[in-house]
Amino acid sequence: MAIWKCNECGETKEGRCKPRKCPACGASGTNVFEKAEEGNK
Repeated sequence: MAIWKCNECGETKEGRCKPRKCPACGASGTNVFEKAEEGNK
């Protein structure tokens, strides 16, 4: 799985797909999250 980082608040979320909305600050959009690192399989 990948680690996704919110460009607005820095919150990280683990998942296979890019989140649509940040669970911490509520930011949404196509460029809100970027891949921070790969997690362990």
